[in-house]
Amino acid sequence: MALSQPGMRITADHLNSISGDWTSYTPTLTNTTIGNGSLQARYQVARDRVLVGFTLNWGSSTSGNMPVLSLPVLPASLGGMRWSGVLMLSRGTGTWRSGFMYLADSASTVNTYALYGSSGEVTSSLSTAGITMTTGGWIAGQIEYEIP
Repeated sequence: MALSQPGMRITADHLNSISGDWTSYTPTLTNTTIGNGSLQARYQVARDRVLVGFTLNWGSSTSGNMPVLSLPVLPASLGGMRWSGVLMLSRGTGTWRSGFMYLADSASTVNTYALYGSSGEVTSSLSTAGITMTTGGWIAGQIEYEIP
């Protein structure tokens, strides 16, 4: 459906029907133990797309590797479609690193990966990527995907 057609009046109701409000949600987190850290996640549904954003703040008792997060709305099953998103992380000191988020067709979780090595390889293991997270560090990302 086109957002507008010749002669169509764009109204607030029309715009609201294609762009949803941001909603907080609490994802199930695996591969990482939050401890005294924190996790914020929000999503927005707009027509047949969902945009998800999250920030995991590292505390002194947070441990583990790159997080795997549950989704607020399951993706469409499209016979092998895959989606990717962007990610940044700060160890708490030093430089920032970039990474990726990956969602497979009809999966219920999104996986995150850090970049490492000169060839731009990705890994879900912080130690393989040479990253030691400290208090005040964070991992933040966003991904957009299609829903039924």
